[in-house]
Amino acid sequence: CIIYTTWTVPNNFPIGKNFIIEEGESLRSVSFRLEEGNYIHSALFFRIWVSFLFRDRHMQLGEYVFNEKQSLGYLVTKLVITGPDIPLVSVTIPEGSTTHEVALLFRKSLSNFSVTAFEEKVAIQKISGKLFPSTYFLLPSTDENRAIEIMTKTFDKKYNDSFEGIPIMPPLFSQKEVLSLASILEGEAKTKEDMHIVSGILQSRMTLGIPLQVDVAKETYRSRGLPEQPINNPGLIAMFAVFSPVKTPYLYYITGKDGTMHYAKTFDEHERNILKYLR
Repeated sequence: CIIYTTWTVPNNFPIGKNFIIEEGESLRSVSFRLEEGNYIHSALFFRIWVSFLFRDRHMQLGEYVFNEKQSLGYLVTKLVITGPDIPLVSVTIPEGSTTHEVALLFRKSLSNFSVTAFEEKVAIQKISGKLFPSTYFLLPSTDENRAIEIMTKTFDKKYNDSFEGIPIMPPLFSQKEVLSLASILEGEAKTKEDMHIVSGILQSRMTLGIPLQVDVAKETYRSRGLPEQPINNPGLIAMFAVFSPVKTPYLYYITGKDGTMHYAKTFDEHERNILKYLR
């Protein structure tokens, strides 16, 4: 039985049907898909062979092309050592990237990707702020729909893992407002420490009914409160700063020409900082 399972090939081996391993998939999941797809007789024997080679964590991501029937041994070698026929493409999305910037980064590496369609779909679905910044490993054939699906699923997992059970406190009342403030922090503060301080300042201004007046979101000069939608896609550090603002007596801040942030308690002090550090 072992010899049969190991060396014989399923009669209905799917010749011409490509097999894809994407980022985040476990060895167990891959083995079951191989068995269900009739590439192999036994998911268990596939995992045993991979473990025997000490390659449990070395699944090669990408797309595999099988133009003829192949044995279990060949599949093990191909999937954990030799590698795919069509490798995945690496695309890195920095924290604070706008939807347009995200689209341009994908378009550089993905031939089927449409910048315009991506932006339209994000706007229609109102998911600005949920395009989670990370490094993604994608099939070259990935289109805008699949990119959105992968990024928003990643956002949901990261957000839930980090903030599930943590209440959103006034002056914020929704996840969208958390993301809107975090997106401002990405544009306004350069360090983790400054993000927490600026978060406290902006939340204090919201509580007091003072317009935020932040340069990265000009509409905050015309109306009170946060922008209607996040202005970019923030990372976890900025989101953490929203949930844990540092309370200070300050209500104003500027970033000096040297990149250092300067804080003020009053508008007069703020004006002096402007004259001192920006002119």
